[in-house]
Amino acid sequence: MRIFIDESGTFSGQNNISAVGALIIPDQNFKGFEKLYGRLRRKLPQEKGEVKGRLLCEEHIGEVVAILRKLNCLFEVVAVDSACHTEDEVKRHKTGQEEHITMHLTDEHHETLVNAVWGLRKQLEATSLQLYVQSCAMADLVYNSIYHANLYYSFRRPKELGEYHWVIDAKNRDKVTAWEDWWSTVILPMIESRSFREPFAAAEGGDYRAHERFRTEPGEYKKQFMKDPEKGDAFDLKLLLKEDFRFSWDAEYGLEAADILVNAVRRSLAGNFRRQGWLPVRQLMVHWGQHYIRLISLAAEDRKPPKVSYGKVLSDFSTGGRNMLPPKYGEG
Repeated sequence: MRIFIDESGTFSGQNNISAVGALIIPDQNFKGFEKLYGRLRRKLPQEKGEVKGRLLCEEHIGEVVAILRKLNCLFEVVAVDSACHTEDEVKRHKTGQEEHITMHLTDEHHETLVNAVWGLRKQLEATSLQLYVQSCAMADLVYNSIYHANLYYSFRRPKELGEYHWVIDAKNRDKVTAWEDWWSTVILPMIESRSFREPFAAAEGGDYRAHERFRTEPGEYKKQFMKDPEKGDAFDLKLLLKEDFRFSWDAEYGLEAADILVNAVRRSLAGNFRRQGWLPVRQLMVHWGQHYIRLISLAAEDRKPPKVSYGKVLSDFSTGGRNMLPPKYGEG
């Protein structure tokens, strides 16, 4: 499968909504996507030869979604509303994560392991608050994309679970190397840590044979973080996330489509889009019992969330999605 990731917003400031989204296109249908989207983009608004989601109207969104739905694509999105946490709360959350990285190290651990773990902590300590918030959103997005895509395609396109091709929009050509380091030293450990606490699920009846090559035996240090260390194996997320991964500066069709969708969601939450524009997007998202727009906050768990203006948007995104399991399994 091919996963195209783009974000919208600054992930900073007050009362500001930002979002990051992933468009998942089956390999088998990618040429069809390029053909159909290539035809459509000729009439879409462009800026310097590139389609920009912020320039599209509600009718355009429906046309793009119609193509993606036909090709069995999926869309995942994570949003951050800066009104839901303060700067001090973000600092405390970040400090807690930094301390958690090294809290299980002891004198019995090998020096090489100790240095590697402390290296991860120092990398996170050097991360700005803005990039930390963006990192939390990105890690959540990637985890959810893997989780939902694996379950969904295991019943429909099981071969798609054998390869993951990641393409992420690069906002600055000169910082591509720095972003690649960020992916390896911040994002990957965040996702791995969560996968230990919340292992990726496999539904009975799904075909996961193509996924076997990603299974690995974790070391003793990592086993202590696993929910079920006796299970004996886990996913090699380094292989899954880095085997075919790149930041791209080019105007790629997949990145354009991802930008269109994530901008539609952000504009909808911000009150700058009509209902007819956001309703079609739901058709690309997996129905999983909650609203499909994953909202994250770095505030304390006991803090009462503020009243938001986009409640109706979230309500709409709790229905109309794709069923996780096919009809014959009683979910259609």
